Amino acid sequence: MKSLFRYEQKDSLLHRLDPRVKLFWLFGISVLSVVFGTPDLLAILFISTLPFWVMLKPSKSRIKAIIIIFMSVLLSFTISQALFYYWAKDPLFTLVPSSFPLLGPLTGGIYFYADGAVYGLYQSFRVMASLSAAMLVIATTHPGMLIDAFVRFFEIRTAGKSYRIGIPYEIAFMVSSAVSFAPTMLEESGIILNAMQARGLELKGDVRRKAKALKYILVPLVVNILRAGRKLAIAADTRGFRANRHRTYVNELKLKRNDYIFLIYTILLTSGGLYLSYIGFGGTVPI
Repeated sequence: MKSLFRYEQKDSLLHRLDPRVKLFWLFGISVLSVVFGTPDLLAILFISTLPFWVMLKPSKSRIKAIIIIFMSVLLSFTISQALFYYWAKDPLFTLVPSSFPLLGPLTGGIYFYADGAVYGLYQSFRVMASLSAAMLVIATTHPGMLIDAFVRFFEIRTAGKSYRIGIPYEIAFMVSSAVSFAPTMLEESGIILNAMQARGLELKGDVRRKAKALKYILVPLVVNILRAGRKLAIAADTRGFRANRHRTYVNELKLKRNDYIFLIYTILLTSGGLYLSYIGFGGTVPI
């Protein structure tokens, strides 16, 4: 799972694209995943991200992690909506009858609705489309370039001066650090778990034993994360972080031919999706 949050260094088309263009594409996919309201469009939106995974040719560990994430999202949405679908009429079968002691009177019975399962199935495409695009951006964009894209998303030159439009550098650094800390946490938890098991920690058994074992893992994990954060803060201070308000950059972001082609594709995709939503394919309606 830790490979999901790591930059994968390769020479693919997405790697060569300007990070600002990729962020704009991610924004467009996220907007369309909200405004679309029909199963066909939501499925097409998700499928539109899959060819970029083929171009990327990810590692086997990343493919395995992606499949686990997508299947988890799909099953959680499908099952939750099958049990709690508001517009459902006739249940497919009963899980807990209303006459069941205590739980039955409290819930009025728990039923499985086929139309709710279908509704949850296509609603899961909303999350999977945005999630797929976000993971593609993370996998193909170096963290340093991602920070530059956030800070210098748009630049205007006038009267011999340049004005950059973007979020403050401190916030961009914080976001990039938070993303990079995710695989670190997973690695640390794995190391701590192996160390505790080598010392005789038993994880098998009832819920009480597992909860007791959990505290032996969480405490050293939090301590190690705090230590890593402190080291990062010291390293940033020694390198003059925030020492100068007007920063200079080694790499200048410039759009190339492929960037313009991908930008036009993103604009056409987003504007076409918004138009379809405007003429009646938008909103979330019960099936």
